[in-house]
Amino acid sequence: MRTVKNIIRKIIFGIENITNSQITIKLKPRIKIKVHPDAVSDGTSMQFYVDLVENFCNFKPKNIFEIGANYAQDAEFLRKSFDIEERNVYVFEPHPQIFSEIKKMYKFNSFDLAVSNERGKTVFHAIDITNNEYKNTGISSLRDGLTTNKKNFFDIEVELIRMDDFIQQERIESIDFLKLDVEGMNYEVLEGFGDYLSYVKAIQTEGEYLQYWKDQKLYSDIEEILLKNNFKLISFVLSDGGVQSDSFWVQDKYLKQPYINKSINEKE
Repeated sequence: MRTVKNIIRKIIFGIENITNSQITIKLKPRIKIKVHPDAVSDGTSMQFYVDLVENFCNFKPKNIFEIGANYAQDAEFLRKSFDIEERNVYVFEPHPQIFSEIKKMYKFNSFDLAVSNERGKTVFHAIDITNNEYKNTGISSLRDGLTTNKKNFFDIEVELIRMDDFIQQERIESIDFLKLDVEGMNYEVLEGFGDYLSYVKAIQTEGEYLQYWKDQKLYSDIEEILLKNNFKLISFVLSDGGVQSDSFWVQDKYLKQPYINKSINEKE
């Protein structure tokens, strides 16, 4: 180990001499979390957004909301990264089997509710976890899929809520980090916040440029509602196929100043 460190020091010293600059390395502890074996990811992709918060935001998140949580692996990674207590994490996942596993694994505020811009009962197309050709547990949706085979899903009735109602009922004072991934319903979730969208400080969301689900809104609609509510685009990552993106938005007043109005663009 000492030999490796010495080699790294010599490399850094050489680069500093060539560039006439000083290199500073900031080490971070490795985040280890419990991940369900059927989870769609291991949560580590959230490190990118943790870094964005540290670099661009003037606050440290004290709570996490994840709507469309899968097995809540992303919420857990964010929680540990920001050193947040489990009681300050809120996750929403209407898939009955996945929700049951979340309750076993974490002590979050967990809700088996679907979130949209309406209230009442509705049909949820839940992916068959043990037998689906896509090997993906994260593609359940309130919408009919246009590129998926229905035989991979089973329909259940779920409770549908709006987030403005939830915020009032639970007396939520702010939402510091909102992660949104609801397979074709992202716009409707944002619309369901109503005037309470101003309670949200930072949002990470997916967006599509082609319809994967029947009658879904596209990225331009998501962009429009966020810009109208004083959010600034901080990061935009386009998929290799060019049909889906991940973007990160922060309300203007929660950005470090001065803020350069230029998004970070990366290719996955």
